Amino acid sequence: MNADAHDGKVVTYRTVCPRNCYCTCGMIVTVEDGRITRITGDPRNPATGGKVCVKGIAYARRQHDPDRLLYPLRRTEKGLRAAPWDEVLDEITHRLGRIRSEWGPSSALYYEGSGSHGALSVLGEAFWRPFGGPTRAHGDLCWPAGLEATRLTYGDNRHSHPVLSREARFILLWGHNPAETNIHQWRLITEAREAGARLAVIDPRATDTTDAADIHLQPRPGSDAALALAMADVIIDSGLHDTAFLDHHAHGFEAFARRVRECPADRAADICGLDPSEIRSLALAYASTSPALLIAGFGLQRHRRAGQTMRAVSLLPALTGNIGIPGGGWQYANLASHQLRPPAGLPPEPEAPARSFPTSQLGRNLLELEDPPLRAAWFEKADPVSQHPRTMLVRKGLEQLDLLVVVDQFLTDTAGLADFVLPAKTMFEEEDLVTAYWHPYLQLRTKVFDPPGQVRTESRVWEELCRRFGFDTSLFEKDRRELLRSMLPAGRQDMLEELASGPVDPSGRGEVAWSGRSFPTPSGKVEFLSREAERLWGVDPLPDVGPLTEGPSSERARRYPLQLLTCKTRERIHSQFGNLDWVEEVERPRVLDIHPADAAARGLRDGDTAVVWNDRGQIRLRIRLSPGIRPGVVHVIEGRCVPDDPFVNLLTDDGVTDMNHGATFYECLVEVSRP
Repeated sequence: MNADAHDGKVVTYRTVCPRNCYCTCGMIVTVEDGRITRITGDPRNPATGGKVCVKGIAYARRQHDPDRLLYPLRRTEKGLRAAPWDEVLDEITHRLGRIRSEWGPSSALYYEGSGSHGALSVLGEAFWRPFGGPTRAHGDLCWPAGLEATRLTYGDNRHSHPVLSREARFILLWGHNPAETNIHQWRLITEAREAGARLAVIDPRATDTTDAADIHLQPRPGSDAALALAMADVIIDSGLHDTAFLDHHAHGFEAFARRVRECPADRAADICGLDPSEIRSLALAYASTSPALLIAGFGLQRHRRAGQTMRAVSLLPALTGNIGIPGGGWQYANLASHQLRPPAGLPPEPEAPARSFPTSQLGRNLLELEDPPLRAAWFEKADPVSQHPRTMLVRKGLEQLDLLVVVDQFLTDTAGLADFVLPAKTMFEEEDLVTAYWHPYLQLRTKVFDPPGQVRTESRVWEELCRRFGFDTSLFEKDRRELLRSMLPAGRQDMLEELASGPVDPSGRGEVAWSGRSFPTPSGKVEFLSREAERLWGVDPLPDVGPLTEGPSSERARRYPLQLLTCKTRERIHSQFGNLDWVEEVERPRVLDIHPADAAARGLRDGDTAVVWNDRGQIRLRIRLSPGIRPGVVHVIEGRCVPDDPFVNLLTDDGVTDMNHGATFYECLVEVSRP
């Protein structure tokens, strides 16, 4: 619908937020005279409960923001300047074609990030597959080690419906801060507490979440595996493990029980920097209350031992028989809505496997790949200069390319380096299907406006590039609703009409995960011992404990004694939303949280400017004394949106997790000093 069609009318639309966020909120959007005037939550999504966050409300500002890109940009001697679409696409076609002819298709990198989700993103493959197969990045910056650890343990990534959190009588949040990063989960936790549930939180920082906790443990970052194994040892030694569940539904429990005896509470306390009594008390409180719900965040798997850590933590619900019961369980990721199929008519994959590298090592691969070297790169839904580790390597790698194309709604740090910047649509400008990873619902993203100015949808850009290269364009010529219908689960094409009325759970698995106690693992049981983990990833088949390569016990800690955490915030999603004036009015400043004792040892006082540095880079920040943070740990909110934000990832390393190719942002040692 064209915005002009709204003139003089008040119209409401049901849609869904497609951002990389737990909640994937259902939304009701009100449009008056061609502009969004109100955004509220969709009450038909039970998980999000008719509420939206500050970012959801700010979409009204984002849609009409004066800094939004409305036309293509081309680099000239005077910088990026507006240029006609035909001229831009003709030049991109010429330069991509020349690079492919000279260096081969893998000399081009195609990088699609997670800045916005939608099923139609797959249409980019209609160009890149016949192009011959570009270089790709595999893995993920956010959560892949935990996904693989959960799959190895339970066979799949799913958990009970979030609303069942209300029925928990004990809730353990591990490396998770839902008061900021999953506000709808926090609402459910609050309701459970009002009904009598106790709340425990494991986090080196004091947060809005820990402020409400009955129990708060602050271990050293990266020591969570030792804590989990010690808790298991206490539970088994106290006879609080569920022998009936374990006898029928556990594989390798006897070997696991022997393993945890190697990490009793006294040893774990030394590793974690805790008192042994804290570990014992938490273990007994968790195991003696039913139903108990363990919710793990992404924070405890952002280091090289991430997969083994998540395996150790994920086994505690099975150990205590909290699997398959309402209100209990393991909650990390719920991919029940991920039932979509590729659209009919999508070109086949090239015969030769695509060249690929871990996404956390983008910078070094831009610089170091050979046979052929990377000469071109295309980025969409991503801002790697802000969000990838080793910022200096990323910038240097992008600057040496012969061609850099960025698709975005705003002139980000990455777009500022591009040869061509193509203006991206917003969530309101193309109909699409959106899956979730916390609740089980598939939702329809409704088209509200035609793209403004000279903005074109990405699918139209791919169609025009296919036409210029002489590739098949028939996929783009299909009716859009029929294309979406073809992507729905087999036999469920009627679901598209149902989605117009509200969210749908396409899985048909029920609300309680693993209620049948059947697990799609090699043994058909919960795998306390996993030969698959050993075979695929070269790790111990049992969860184990070991030091971080860049941790407090490493040689590097002598020079850089502080562990840096770069956590999320409720006001932004990585490098998005912070440029909006509505968000600027309510967000917190980028400061360095440091314990008063650590600051005093360095002659720093509250409000001082300090240099945070290591051998990878340095940034300047104002100091904020934070008695609630663990001594030896410092913190700054991640994500760079505006020029005053620090380039935090100048400091982070580009390591890779032990499983599933994740990033190691939290394995980062620094020093803090006066300028």
